[in-house]
Amino acid sequence: MFTKNVFRLFLTKINQIFVYFCADMKCYKTTFNHLIICMLCVLNASLFAQEAKTILKAPAKLDTLLQKKIALDLEDAAKKRFTIQVYYGVHESTTEVLEQFNALFPELVAEMIFETPNYKIRAGSFATEREALAVLTRVKRRFKAAFVLKP
Repeated sequence: MFTKNVFRLFLTKINQIFVYFCADMKCYKTTFNHLIICMLCVLNASLFAQEAKTILKAPAKLDTLLQKKIALDLEDAAKKRFTIQVYYGVHESTTEVLEQFNALFPELVAEMIFETPNYKIRAGSFATEREALAVLTRVKRRFKAAFVLKP
């Protein structure tokens, strides 16, 4: 209540000073009144605004659940990548081809996987098919049966 009265008194004094200096300019007086009204609205909103502090209390299990979700998402993202299948066959020949591949392409990570009835060599992990095809052209020079596996 006290701040409103002080503010009103301040506005009336400002208005009186302005009218004294611009007595014969009526158009500026109305513009000034509009300016004062706008200032009043802004200051009123800021003077009587409420502040809130929010405190969230999350269950302890929520953190572990979020960590599991992040781990599953990373696994899922890894599964949705393009790879190159270099070779498939029996265990002995696949092991030999894997050694040759690692010697020829040390920058690519290759692994031997067993899927009934064959062992398979898969190399690389590419985000796009274009990346996989670029590497495939190099790999096909030595391993003719190589192809891109889509996720």
